[in-house]
Amino acid sequence: MKLSSSWGVALLAAAAMACGDVEKQPPTLVSLALEPAEVTLTVVNDLAVAQDYKVWATSSDGKVEDVTEYATLSLRDEQYGAFTGAKLSVTGRGAGPTRVIAKLETVTGEGDLTVYVKKQVIDPDVPPTSPGDFDSATEDATLAPTIRYPADKILVPPNIGQFDVHWTTSTSTLFEMRMTNDYVDIRRYTKGIQNPDNPQPYWAAFAVAEWSPIASTKQQLKLRVSGMTPQVPGKKGTAAQQVVDVTNENTRGGIYYWATTSPATIMRYDVEKPTVAPSRLFPAGQEPGGAGTCIGCHVLSKDGSKMAMTLDGGNGRGTAFNVANRTATIAVNPDLRWNFATFSPDGNKLLTVYQGIMSIRDTSGGTVRATLTNTAGKYATHPEISPDGSKLVNVECVGGYEAQASTCSVVIRPLNLTDHTAGAIQTLVAYADGAEAYYPSFSPDGVWIAYTRSGGGTYNIGSAETWLVKADGSGTPIKLSAADKDQTGRTNSWARWVPFGQTFGPSNEPMFYLTFSSVRPYGVRLPSGGTPQIWMTPVFPGRAQAGQDPSGPAFRVPFQDVATGNHIAQWTQAIVAIE
Repeated sequence: MKLSSSWGVALLAAAAMACGDVEKQPPTLVSLALEPAEVTLTVVNDLAVAQDYKVWATSSDGKVEDVTEYATLSLRDEQYGAFTGAKLSVTGRGAGPTRVIAKLETVTGEGDLTVYVKKQVIDPDVPPTSPGDFDSATEDATLAPTIRYPADKILVPPNIGQFDVHWTTSTSTLFEMRMTNDYVDIRRYTKGIQNPDNPQPYWAAFAVAEWSPIASTKQQLKLRVSGMTPQVPGKKGTAAQQVVDVTNENTRGGIYYWATTSPATIMRYDVEKPTVAPSRLFPAGQEPGGAGTCIGCHVLSKDGSKMAMTLDGGNGRGTAFNVANRTATIAVNPDLRWNFATFSPDGNKLLTVYQGIMSIRDTSGGTVRATLTNTAGKYATHPEISPDGSKLVNVECVGGYEAQASTCSVVIRPLNLTDHTAGAIQTLVAYADGAEAYYPSFSPDGVWIAYTRSGGGTYNIGSAETWLVKADGSGTPIKLSAADKDQTGRTNSWARWVPFGQTFGPSNEPMFYLTFSSVRPYGVRLPSGGTPQIWMTPVFPGRAQAGQDPSGPAFRVPFQDVATGNHIAQWTQAIVAIE
């Protein structure tokens, strides 16, 4: 057995002497085995559980030795716990099946580990006997709350962060909020958070620390909310059970969105850091162009290193800058204006649109390399370059102007960013009476285009809906009905894709996430809606290819401030650190 340790040297010497032939090739390491090979651990209320392991090595001559001292042990899923030597400490941050991995030189061995997590979170103003009271209570339907958020059968990423649950009731005053599957049982006991303008609705949340083990199983979850009241002792009512599904991978990337704070600004959030709140891109009073400028219509390069924006609303001054140090690459100039823009995949070119004409510019300096022609009698707006840089999708309109357009169609053409030329225009979604088409956006693989459709006009139209069409023009457009279900008149617009694909379920069905702005109600926190928020829906391209609705019930992206209007979510592959 060839080992670099002193133990290995001794073992080889012993093997050679036993054979009586020092010239004979020494035995080699064949396999590693863990003892125990299968372990089941249960973590209760965050109390870590320890497990000792041994590692046994089998050599080519059949000899078995304890090599625990020399092996390195780890977990396939690091969030479940950590090893100190051969002792595993399981923390309860992950639940479900995982693998224990032993490694010695180039040989590995694995064992099964299944972790169960049980946790009770009791709010400070709740009786400490509440868990037992709910367990022993019998059902009384008159006490049952009604869940108002989330929708049933939502599909969320494991790193969504805080998970809100809202409900209403006319009787109960104490609640058990419970999330379970085969491996987790997480319960929160609460009186709920009441909105000051309405004494009845309640909401509470599973914090990031509680959501982590819930989501780590990547298996379907059951959501239940039960209610009790002191006036009916020994009784509880349980809302209709809902289902929550979780994707197989975390969502990645960063999101920049415009928020109506005071003053209004661009916020940014790293979805890979759910414990870190969104932050302002520019400190108050330090926005480009001076304090009080209406920064908006922002767009970012694919890697998140560059941003372009307008400063004065429609037809405003345009600028571009490096995100890391916020230094301008295109200086603010009263004579340089645009409404919408899009970066080339490498970030070196910027395509802008002003007075209906699209121009390809250098990101550094803003020099115009070419202007593109439109279909006769129409002007251009809402451009976006495909992820590989080979196509340009935009909107062509007859009425209004770029920022408030009307009578619009979605068109696409080949694009050559080397010689700054574009090919023949192809109509993807033609204008029809009562069916404007605008705000197109390429899926990360470049195959699909999400766009907004409304009953008239492109600016803040209540009838806006989210649709999907193939970028090659084949097939027919598909409405994302599940994402917009029961939300007619809710301004479901400006759809943008999360830049990385994910999978769902044991078959690893490919999917993307899509975000859009909506003024739809948000449970009991915005019961009447009216305040724009960013919502997210899954999109399954295989289902779209089959002509099916590829979307699922939408959920509100949880990091936003519910008190501000949030618009124009733009995604990047990463959040660039600011120097």
